[in-house]
Amino acid sequence: MKKFLLCLISIFLFFSFLPQSLFAAESTKYDDINFPQWTKDLRRTEIITFGSLPFVTLWTTVGYSLYQYGEFRNPLDKSTDSFTEDDQWKIIKISAATCVGLGLTDLAINLIARTKKESRLRKLREMQPYTVTPAKDRKPPKMHEDESDQEAEERLKHEKEMEESPLAESFIEGVESAIF
Repeated sequence: MKKFLLCLISIFLFFSFLPQSLFAAESTKYDDINFPQWTKDLRRTEIITFGSLPFVTLWTTVGYSLYQYGEFRNPLDKSTDSFTEDDQWKIIKISAATCVGLGLTDLAINLIARTKKESRLRKLREMQPYTVTPAKDRKPPKMHEDESDQEAEERLKHEKEMEESPLAESFIEGVESAIF
């Protein structure tokens, strides 16, 4: 018996230390691109539903004991029968229904948010594309309707000269020193 047990353990250890790639066929790595959106939504709903079950059950038990008996009955105390079998079934049913409600609420919120996001993106795509013209090819803006293109260009050149002149900089420096 000892030899058989020793042989079994040695075989188990031998195969546990071998690389898994020797036995595995071609492995494929999965990422988010390989799955359709509805499967991701279903998986998220499943995770939220079953993940919230222990917490919801605990708080449902506390709430049920306060509502039904007017006192706190410890659900983790195994020394006493704090709840009857009928009470336990009610607690499990309420917890399960609440968890399914949480999962479906999360699913609905995500579907609505995704739909809004997709509609906004679709509206942006349908809008007319903006055209950008280089500053060289752009006509100078007119101050009023009667102004000709030549007058607008002269006004723009004059404004540019005033910006580059040292007189404007000294005026600004003088104002700054007077203020501060």
